[in-house]
Amino acid sequence: MAFIQLVISGVLQGGLYALIALGLTLTLGVMRITDLSYGVYYTLGAYFSFFFIIKLGFNFVLAGILSVVLAFLIGLLVERLLLRRIISDELSVMILTFAFAYALEEIIVFVWGSPFRTLPPYAIGTLNIGGILLEKQRLVSFAVAVVLIVLVLLFLKKTRFGKALRMVSQQQHGAYLVGIDVQLIQRLTFAVGSFLAASAAVLLSPIYLVYPAMGWSPLLKAFGIVILGGMGSVKGTIIAAFALALIEVLSSYYINQSLSQVSFFVVLILVILIRPSGLFGNREGV
Repeated sequence: MAFIQLVISGVLQGGLYALIALGLTLTLGVMRITDLSYGVYYTLGAYFSFFFIIKLGFNFVLAGILSVVLAFLIGLLVERLLLRRIISDELSVMILTFAFAYALEEIIVFVWGSPFRTLPPYAIGTLNIGGILLEKQRLVSFAVAVVLIVLVLLFLKKTRFGKALRMVSQQQHGAYLVGIDVQLIQRLTFAVGSFLAASAAVLLSPIYLVYPAMGWSPLLKAFGIVILGGMGSVKGTIIAAFALALIEVLSSYYINQSLSQVSFFVVLILVILIRPSGLFGNREGV
């Protein structure tokens, strides 16, 4: 019974990890850049939620929608005003995005202060199904995360913009030749990544503490997931996200709680040594 409980907990966590990493996968696949500021959009999503719920008294749904829309708009501005000028220089992009993340973190400290904060849960209580305990908060968060992931996958497969995005990720020069506005696709992809990172924070902020540096851990995990799954592989990212969550939960219970974070990266190192491109790495784009 304990093993089943752990697996279910890992699956619930994995859905949220997949949502966090999906935006980074799209950015890497379409823009071919290493965005070290990705975690700060996660932080912004949490703090925007805190502001709208605690300070302005909005309900959770409205606060969540406003938070992710703001993160999307900030992503648009950052790509247009900062990244577009240096997008072809990978090292400059890494330096700029790291500096931007650090600067924005300090702005968050200035505006909201540095104390740890909490948000009220939007689903209270626990379900007992055949002896398996399920927190309603985590169930709702997982369900919303899965819906968002499915919508992104349908968007990529079924819409004209999604097909254009996939073409840019696969053959940027060919996309130029057939008249696709590559810069617009890249800008919107970066903004969608910001939107997804903030969405994950909105869902997780009632579960975890909110603080200015909270985005660095999701950034590290997202990179690990993307590398394990294969750079630019959406399928690989989703599978690797669930793998990370299961490894963390099972190693925490069966080995040592303090080693749960390390276990995944040990597995990641081993996979890279055996298959450097990741489990589903390819050159076909998103």
